[in-house]
Amino acid sequence: MTFENDKKNFLTKQDKSKKGSIDTRVKPLLNIINSSLQYYTTSSCSGRVYFWQGTGKKNEMKWVTVSHELITSAFFNLPPIPGTVWLRFEPFILHVCCHDISSAHTFLNLARTIFKKSALVAMGKKYLVEVRGSEFLEMPFLQEGKLVFSGDLSWLKNWINSQLEQNWEKMKKFEKEIEKES
Repeated sequence: MTFENDKKNFLTKQDKSKKGSIDTRVKPLLNIINSSLQYYTTSSCSGRVYFWQGTGKKNEMKWVTVSHELITSAFFNLPPIPGTVWLRFEPFILHVCCHDISSAHTFLNLARTIFKKSALVAMGKKYLVEVRGSEFLEMPFLQEGKLVFSGDLSWLKNWINSQLEQNWEKMKKFEKEIEKES
């Protein structure tokens, strides 16, 4: 198959993400990238905060609650849950399939001006660039229904929200840079 056929087939597939839909915040960026002849997006997340249980492996983790928006103090009001419940904040992430190594190099260099953790994650049949924010938090929050975190929940909420806002500002800046290059 050609790159153009791969792109057409991929972009018409149903969303198979855990959320089941594309984050509204990231759609303008995806539209710009997907309108290019050199690129198409394969997955994205504008950033999220959630509580989870399990092993931590993608297929062995259950979301207790999740937000892709700013949180309120009520976000921390969890029912008593057996076992360990973890709190995780994940930044913006984007996977972009590139036409060739040259376009992958160009895209990666542009991404790294804002997102230093970006990398070429696949080469060969496909050239896949991962654009990733560097903000991240993961910590145990509840153990057998009891709060493990001993700090100020208001401070934690404000810190998470500030990380989300910084994350979205970088995403918008990246969108403007991509738009300039298009």
